[in-house]
Amino acid sequence: MAVEATAASTAPTLLRVEDLCLAYEVRHRVSRERTKTIALQDVSLELCSGQTLALVGPSGSGKSSLARCLVLLERPSSGRILYQGQDILKLSPDAEKSVRQELHLIFQDSATALNPRFTVQELVAEPLLIHKSIFPGVNFNEKVRELLDQVELGKTWHDRRPLELSGGQRQRVAIARGFALRPKILVLDEALSALDLSAQAQLANLLLDLQECHGLSYLYVTHDLRMARALADEVAVLEAGRIVQSGLPAEVLTPSLQPVS
Repeated sequence: MAVEATAASTAPTLLRVEDLCLAYEVRHRVSRERTKTIALQDVSLELCSGQTLALVGPSGSGKSSLARCLVLLERPSSGRILYQGQDILKLSPDAEKSVRQELHLIFQDSATALNPRFTVQELVAEPLLIHKSIFPGVNFNEKVRELLDQVELGKTWHDRRPLELSGGQRQRVAIARGFALRPKILVLDEALSALDLSAQAQLANLLLDLQECHGLSYLYVTHDLRMARALADEVAVLEAGRIVQSGLPAEVLTPSLQPVS
């Protein structure tokens, strides 16, 4: 996969995180005391339109907590998440629903994220049917075929169920579902890490093709420095809930940066 880091982006900022903090309150069974665990502390970062920001760091550094905050599955304790200049933490329920369609999270384990009773066609059609009001006059069967063609899953696979697919094929279905509502940002939470090297390379190239064709922006959450170097325009390093370094891949992903696990 011959992908090189780009120069500093001149694209407009699509997503800006400012001083984000997230704390969990833990109640102990024996003493019934409550203690606070800090997951994120004063996290700030930017994602530009049409670009990929890789968020790297060891397990437990807060990467997945940040990803969940960005798509409003978690509510931070403080800070701001500005999407196209609007603080999405202050939106009305209706406006928040609209934003959720434009920021989509794809998990590492697609096997648990996909309903095992649904066929591939049904899985991709589901978000379209739930939000059919935003697709007036659309032929959903044709739209599903188009989405599956874009992730290179031909008719042979349309009637299969998730457990009949490989890990890479399930991730293609997850990407097709995520792309169905025309999002501007895909948050990829370790979305390639469970795959073998061949499947990783194929999906990475697919993501790059979709980005080029549709102007998608990616927040790529990973512990894999090799994939971060291949995919990212910029990199941010998260340790113990804090951003400790950020910049171009060539500047950040140097031999002195220890592999993360």
